[in-house]
Amino acid sequence: MPDSKDQPGRIRVINECLSQNGTYWTKEELLSKMAEIDIHVHDRTLEGDIADMRRSTKLGYRAPIAWCRVHKGYHYTERDYSIDKLPLHKEDVRRLEWAATTLSQYQGIPFLKEFSTTIDKIIRVVNRVKRGNYETILDFIEFEKTPPADGLHHMDLMTDAIQNRQPIALSYHSFDQDEPKNATLHPYFIKEYRNRWYVIGYHQEDDKIKTYAFDRILQADAASAAFIKNTFIDKSEYLRDCIGVGLGSGKKEHIVLQFVPLSGKYVTTQPLHRSQKILQNDNEAVIISLDVIVNYELVSTVLSYGEYVRVLEPGDLISIVEQTAQKIMAQYR
Repeated sequence: MPDSKDQPGRIRVINECLSQNGTYWTKEELLSKMAEIDIHVHDRTLEGDIADMRRSTKLGYRAPIAWCRVHKGYHYTERDYSIDKLPLHKEDVRRLEWAATTLSQYQGIPFLKEFSTTIDKIIRVVNRVKRGNYETILDFIEFEKTPPADGLHHMDLMTDAIQNRQPIALSYHSFDQDEPKNATLHPYFIKEYRNRWYVIGYHQEDDKIKTYAFDRILQADAASAAFIKNTFIDKSEYLRDCIGVGLGSGKKEHIVLQFVPLSGKYVTTQPLHRSQKILQNDNEAVIISLDVIVNYELVSTVLSYGEYVRVLEPGDLISIVEQTAQKIMAQYR
């Protein structure tokens, strides 16, 4: 069996060589071409790659490769053959169309705009190669249409700043503040939650990690300060214990929620958080547990289920929901 680690790259080299009409390639010449791109293998691996190109049902090339005794080299017996010219199978077409259609929903994001033409081309090509007059995926799959979030024009600056380790001078106006505030932010990563985008990084003046919503950033420019490397947080773990982007008190708590059976079915099929566990699921009730931080997003999620959910634990979350419910009732008195 050939070494599979670099096989796609090796096959690409073999194909590029043999695609040159009228040429014949020895093993040594093919191995030399591979070495030019730092792929180093033995004769036996090369032989295995050629055998796979010829016969592997998984690769599906059925490449017409032959050894010419006269010219002492490998060549394609079919003129103009190339694995790049192979027709797409129906399943390949379907996957391409699905991928392009999914990506098209995000064309409003600045750093994806440059791919809009490419995505459109893929869709057009896929539609041309399909046979029959059936609908395209665009016709019968309806994605959720949400208006573009405010502040997306900051996306390019933020992604460039993170990649180039460039501090950002921000003017930020929080919803709960009367006046905007300035900050020097050392950005570390970007988070999307419910169609809002956030940048998370080190706030130099406050000496702490903070989260800034794009739609509340009034001005953002490159700062002259030296970049402070992220030694504070693991971005894959930072928001692991919360719903959304708010860390609240930062203390993870054991949450137990009881749903009426019908509403509970939605929660069991689309968990509220990765820590969710089903404690009870029958005709009486659906009870789940979560191990998360109590924050604004959690409270909002619980309240969104209205009378169909009851908080069983912990006491502080029960109090928050009770107080909020009382305020809601007061609105209608």
